[in-house]
Amino acid sequence: MGMPTPHLRVLVWMSVFVSIFLLPLRARAEASPPTGATVLQSRDGRSALRVGMGLQTDLRLTPTDDGLASTFLVRRARINLSGTLAPFADVRLITDVGLRDTPLYQDAWLELRAAPWLRLRAGRLKVPFGYEWLETSSTFLDFVEQSLLFSLVLPRYDQGLALHGELAGNHVEYWLGLFNEASSKARDEDRGKMLAGRLAVVPAEGVSFAVSATHALGENLPEEPRGKLATGLSFLTAPQYKVTYATGATGLFVAPPEWRLGADLVSFQGPTSLKVEYARFFSPSREGWLTAADQGREDRRVHLTGLRSQAFYASGTWVLTGEKKQERGVEPERPFDPGADRYGAGAWELGLRYGFARLRFEGLPDHDGPSEERLQELTAGLNWYLNANTRWMFNASRYVFAGGRTPYDELLMRIQWFF
Repeated sequence: MGMPTPHLRVLVWMSVFVSIFLLPLRARAEASPPTGATVLQSRDGRSALRVGMGLQTDLRLTPTDDGLASTFLVRRARINLSGTLAPFADVRLITDVGLRDTPLYQDAWLELRAAPWLRLRAGRLKVPFGYEWLETSSTFLDFVEQSLLFSLVLPRYDQGLALHGELAGNHVEYWLGLFNEASSKARDEDRGKMLAGRLAVVPAEGVSFAVSATHALGENLPEEPRGKLATGLSFLTAPQYKVTYATGATGLFVAPPEWRLGADLVSFQGPTSLKVEYARFFSPSREGWLTAADQGREDRRVHLTGLRSQAFYASGTWVLTGEKKQERGVEPERPFDPGADRYGAGAWELGLRYGFARLRFEGLPDHDGPSEERLQELTAGLNWYLNANTRWMFNASRYVFAGGRTPYDELLMRIQWFF
């Protein structure tokens, strides 16, 4: 099936916008509960600054022919600054402390609130696509690491601005944003941009369904395809995916995504949760620029291979101790909190996730023809919520690759604390 024509694209976006603003407004949207501790507040109480912190320490075990390869690491160490400026603006700055290979800050945005159904957020923010990425903080993941969908298909943080809001008594939420499309690059170096949108419907309490899309505007720079698991294993095989261009650059550079399309269904019912999500990525082969400065040559225009990738996951959780499962995890009825002289067993939760991903590379002239990589994931997890701020997580994962490659196993443990 071909991609939509330009006229059809415009018609689709106009239809979505018109349908959103014709919906009746029944109730004011409820604000998200504040996090952290208030450290500054204006005399009139209309402005406040809150500080929160989060720490995740992991143990990773990988079976090998010689036994178990093991490593301890600090996965995330973050300081969260959030503030309210009078009654019409919010700010947030989340910074990673002392971690290598991560940006100095994650979220860094200002949001102006004209009404519950009309808010403008600008700065560095999450591209509004997919439930696992947009709606789930890394603090409240059901499993130690995100799914294959997140690792291989979904967009990440980017600089830009977005309109969003809630309608029809909080039964509808929309996002529409414009971004640099530079999330995988250090800075915005091209003239292209990316349009992103998401529409979510809540037909009943605890149930939501959403569709998401991104579309490239103009010519963005090529990028290397994602071919790593969340814990770092590279699964793209060589030399099948290694190409040496006329410029002297070596590697596999693909055209940036023209379209991303996705849908998700989420349900929270009592002590259980169910999440199902699918997304696909489309970048057609085209001519583009590659730089080979290290070879002493000028920029040259080359043929960039296209990539069609898709991923899916379905996961479920069950709180064995009976507490209600929510988006922000579980609050134990009998917490283990010695500081408050409480020595309960906490809350215990089982989780299971299945994931599938496929990456199909189009061929290059005078190089390898079309090639494909497929893999499946099965993860079982046990979460122990000691109290409202502390969690201990245990995961066992197996990744199965097509083509007879040996499966890859991981055993992960995380101790997490936040406020």
